[in-house]
Amino acid sequence: MATARGSKRASIVAAAAELIRTRGVHATSIAEIIAASDSSAGTIYHHFANKNEIVLAVAVDTVSEPLQAIVRQPWGDSMSPGALLRAIAEAVFTGEVESALIVQLWAGSANDPQLKSLLSEQLTGVREEIKRRLARWLEAQGEPDASARAETLALVTMGQVMGMLAARTMLPHLDRDAYLDEAAALLDGAGRG
Repeated sequence: MATARGSKRASIVAAAAELIRTRGVHATSIAEIIAASDSSAGTIYHHFANKNEIVLAVAVDTVSEPLQAIVRQPWGDSMSPGALLRAIAEAVFTGEVESALIVQLWAGSANDPQLKSLLSEQLTGVREEIKRRLARWLEAQGEPDASARAETLALVTMGQVMGMLAARTMLPHLDRDAYLDEAAALLDGAGRG
């Protein structure tokens, strides 16, 4: 029985993800999620208290967990910020993490403080893992205050990831290799400077 519940929850999240990807967070209604997931209102509300919980589940399942898995890969304990950017970019370019869905989630949170807070909390784990890896890298570079620099460099690295996701979504003819080369060089240079 737990498996059936889990698979029904997964189908609700998958249907919501597709609707959010194509229509956006605010244009996706509970009624549409019910229809797209072939569920009843009772089933939806058995698994989720409200639409924001569904959106959060989409963010966790399709963004937060995949990004954390990428950043936690056993590539050695330290990674340069450019190497981290390249690892995340590879996941985006292969479809493990979907840039259009992330952009829609960001847009949906822009005017919804509760959703913004929930999504921000989910990215904290990704940022902390990036920070941990960068602190080790900075220590290996001889940085005396590696921990403090890692905090800032993690935010800059995440900003580059966000920029890459937006560029990939908005610019269909993006030269991704050139973009990554420049962005990785900038990040690594900032880390060494």
